[in-house]
Amino acid sequence: MTQKLTEDEDSAFRIIEGVYKSYQGFDPQGIEKVQLEEYTVWDGTLPQLFKSRSEVKDFHKKDQENTKARGEFIFEIKPLKVEIKGDIAIVLSSMEAEWKEPNAWKAKMRITDVMKKVNGKWMMWHHHESVEPDGYNHI
Repeated sequence: MTQKLTEDEDSAFRIIEGVYKSYQGFDPQGIEKVQLEEYTVWDGTLPQLFKSRSEVKDFHKKDQENTKARGEFIFEIKPLKVEIKGDIAIVLSSMEAEWKEPNAWKAKMRITDVMKKVNGKWMMWHHHESVEPDGYNHI
């Protein structure tokens, strides 16, 4: 269930949605322009934490190459919860992601973003995505 967002909460969420639109359009600069200098990322398919500007740029370059090789990317992202405390926002989202042929793959993703408001604009501080487990039950 998604929460009804205030204008400021929606503004924070729209940054995340815009990042995926930039990813979809093979526009790493569109992604990087909303990231703080100290931005970090845990990608949904890779084990390492990318924690420097050069690591993130290298990751984006390889990620874009992989996406072009995989196939068309389609997504639907929804905010689940946005919490704002002063100039910090935590944005929790759910995303249905699909890559078409030639290397098709579908996944439900869990996304957590930590944002910081700088000069009146939300910027990404940390991004974490993971693939939602399928068919797992606690014992």
